[in-house]
Amino acid sequence: MRTLTLWLMVGSAVMLAQHFQEGDGKKNPAIGNIAAIAAGEKSFNEGCAVCHGQGGMGGRGPNLANGRVMWHTLTEESTYKRIKDGVPSGGMPPTPGSEEKLWQLTAYVVALRAPASEAPQTGDAELGKTIFWGKGGCNECHSVLGKGGKIGPDLSDAGGSRSTAVIRMAIEDPGANGSKGFEKARVLLKNGQALEGVLKNRNNYSLQLLDARGELHLLLMTAVKEMTVSKNSAMPANYKSRLSAKEIDALVAYLAKQTARPMVAGN
Repeated sequence: MRTLTLWLMVGSAVMLAQHFQEGDGKKNPAIGNIAAIAAGEKSFNEGCAVCHGQGGMGGRGPNLANGRVMWHTLTEESTYKRIKDGVPSGGMPPTPGSEEKLWQLTAYVVALRAPASEAPQTGDAELGKTIFWGKGGCNECHSVLGKGGKIGPDLSDAGGSRSTAVIRMAIEDPGANGSKGFEKARVLLKNGQALEGVLKNRNNYSLQLLDARGELHLLLMTAVKEMTVSKNSAMPANYKSRLSAKEIDALVAYLAKQTARPMVAGN
């Protein structure tokens, strides 16, 4: 009798586990669908962006693209429910619209918070590669897998550590989130030597300057004759005029492929 009861308990547990696995595995066809995500983006920018900012980068409402808000712990279904019903305690009203529209919005928000390497991209990554290492001149400051410049952040894991929206924002509007840690500076020393680069650290006694060769200069303020610091990021702010929309999409797609995350079979 004990054996029969045990087998019944095991059988029930297996069936229950299968039930939850099937439920967790289901997702609406809009999730991961490029056309649905594009439609969701249009709806988002027409309404939700008033609080959450263009591209979900934050405003009165939280940033949905940086992976540090509560949204990233939600399933697709619970994200849909929050969009549909709102969050009264947080001041977020219900979102009107058809089920299709709400799922499109959900698909867009899910894509926003996902690492770029796991989100669908519309650009041509191969074209983006040629732009990164050629026309765009990105390699002059940034490196990928040990090749390129050292003055800017290493982008070997750009797609694994950043969302698509964050990558795009860095290209189109590099100063949007401030430029601390990446301010351009020119330093003239009392011995006549002039240095240019990115200002990394500074206090009343010393400063650190990273030049284009990747050399970090540690300088005492007593040795500095004058210093000019730009308020803007060292990242060029003219890519939207230098590159076409197609080329920017391609550059985003190339950077999205740069990841240290293990590839999941079937992706």
